[in-house]
Amino acid sequence: MTVIPDRWRARSAIDLVREAGDGADLPPCDSRFHYVPPWRSEALETLAEKVVPAVAGIAARYAAAGRPDDLITADETATLVGACAYVRLRGDGDGCTLAFGGLPSELTGHAQHDRMTVRAALECVGWFDANQRLLTATGITPGRPGGTAAADGALYGPELARRYDPARQVTEQFNDVLRGFAKEFLGMRRVLELGTGTGRVARNIAPFAGSYVGIEASRAMIDAGRRDGLDVRQGDMMAMPFETGSVDVVVEHESVDFCTEPLLAATEIERVLALGGQFYRIELETVPAAGITRLQDEITARLAKLSGGVFPYWTKGQRRRLHSRLTGRGFAHRRIRLARWHETRTLRNWLQGLVNASYPSFSGVDEETASSTCVELARAASMGDLDTKWPGEAGVVVHQYEAVEWCCAAHRPRPTT
Repeated sequence: MTVIPDRWRARSAIDLVREAGDGADLPPCDSRFHYVPPWRSEALETLAEKVVPAVAGIAARYAAAGRPDDLITADETATLVGACAYVRLRGDGDGCTLAFGGLPSELTGHAQHDRMTVRAALECVGWFDANQRLLTATGITPGRPGGTAAADGALYGPELARRYDPARQVTEQFNDVLRGFAKEFLGMRRVLELGTGTGRVARNIAPFAGSYVGIEASRAMIDAGRRDGLDVRQGDMMAMPFETGSVDVVVEHESVDFCTEPLLAATEIERVLALGGQFYRIELETVPAAGITRLQDEITARLAKLSGGVFPYWTKGQRRRLHSRLTGRGFAHRRIRLARWHETRTLRNWLQGLVNASYPSFSGVDEETASSTCVELARAASMGDLDTKWPGEAGVVVHQYEAVEWCCAAHRPRPTT
């Protein structure tokens, strides 16, 4: 077994969760969604003490000696599938049947076999390790079959990244609001964006910053963002590759929703910000017509039924935990409504990710099935085709968190380098 402590980490997720206390339970799964709960200290301890060693043992057995097309045992296959589901769902399930077993799309094919190949097993180990090492502060070092890339570990792989922009179309009004925000709040300061994605926020704010750098976990998303000449680096918001106090402003838009442990992200935000710096969390609020909201519910329920289980839903509780951590550390919070406007969109645009299944929750739904389901149910509801235009409202809200001076050096976040 090869388990290597990440000694550069100042604190692990287990430390932070113990300090913050286990949060309240989220709603149980319904006919559509399993609301993935926050990590609890007990679940993290199980991950570190039982799950990681078992996976590391499999990696040690096959990394050096196994041939890529050899088969591992059925028990080892079950161990790897269970480990990947455990780390993605943040612990044991609540008994509901999950679509795709809760696994990312790139691993679902492996889970369909009673016995994986060595190549598939090491891909699972790599993905598992990329997602657990910041939680437990230990890392597994599996070898890789020749010619294969290192595991990405991000929720957005190449296929989801390809679908992202068509499903996240924004109007020029949204872009104008972002540019106005950048002019008013960013000045010529050092700006870091978390979860840059394909760059839809960065393209609007980077020109007004003194310096701009983005951090993104998904290689596929980075490739898309760099096509616009953006400075985007691969990394995780839970362990940023930047020096303490090195930026004046941190910006985030809908990326903390998919962060494995927001308490780690909050700690890193506090660390990299200079004294007096600000963290801005940007929210795009959309309010479609009531009929569209009902249609969204119907589509989601149908896709869940077609997939044989409910979807693991990632976005509940993350923002609340981030907010609690930062305000608990003394950050001053202010909610700022930048703009609100009436907006007419096509039904396709209001439905967004449901049409082409671009949300991680729907990663196992093929594009044709998602699109045809939307078309069928829209017609059944007498709402026309996906190009029919419907009114609604949209707005942009910014949550500002300002770092105040610490009372003494002992309370300044410790460097992680």
